[in-house]
Amino acid sequence: MPLTAVVNYFNSHLDDFNRASRLAPSARIHYVSERAEITGEIDGMRIVPGQHALYNSEISAPVAFESWLRIEDEHGADINARSLYYAAWEPEDVVFLDRFLRVLHTLNHLAKHGSDPATAEVPLILDVHWRHVRAVEASHGQVFENLLSQLGVLPTQIILRMQADALVEDEHVRRAVASFEARGYRLLVEGLPIDHEHWQLLGEMGIDWVAADPDFLQAMLRNRMLQARLDQWISSAHAEGLKVWLQSLDSSKALELAWRLNVDAVSGDRLDEIAASHY
Repeated sequence: MPLTAVVNYFNSHLDDFNRASRLAPSARIHYVSERAEITGEIDGMRIVPGQHALYNSEISAPVAFESWLRIEDEHGADINARSLYYAAWEPEDVVFLDRFLRVLHTLNHLAKHGSDPATAEVPLILDVHWRHVRAVEASHGQVFENLLSQLGVLPTQIILRMQADALVEDEHVRRAVASFEARGYRLLVEGLPIDHEHWQLLGEMGIDWVAADPDFLQAMLRNRMLQARLDQWISSAHAEGLKVWLQSLDSSKALELAWRLNVDAVSGDRLDEIAASHY
């Protein structure tokens, strides 16, 4: 089905994201086929989805794409992405917004890569907001799986990103993760402290990827003593069968260190440029 028809379908069925939410009448998805551009609007805000590539040590082709958002007000000025959730006070509005954003990112992914066999199957990293998880009692991932099916996308092509503090501290979140894993989604835990002791828990829950706290990574680059701790952290993750992603690496020094530590993927604002030079 052409992407234009898919976008029209979703705009006619926004209530399916959450029928109790008040946000559907203010939401809309836009597609400009000539530019392969997907944008959204909700509650007076314009939402521009984007993505960064994650690369392995060869930097020859992406191993995943990380989704991100830019938010503009009615005058086109950039505003903080958190403003989106200021419009979602009630639990059902949080659920609607979270699903709306994930569908928007998936549509953007298809617009950019759907016709390219080399990247069409590369998984997409999408966020699950902790307030969404706490607002849904059971069958986590089922509704989104139904939405994905309208796009011809399988849960196995999606990596759901969860925050470490919510996962470690909240039993409800851990039950949600178990439901996501059972439905075939891949799972990523972000923001793990460098000294945490939860490797066995992550392995038992079926987590696929872990990402260290970016602030620690920046400190590590300035302090060689911290590099030994990161080396041990990566070794512990690998011993549990987890893949390691290091984010925000924007210098050749950081990149060289990442490969020396045997990480599975890196990302940064300049890595697309580096990758392009290798093609």
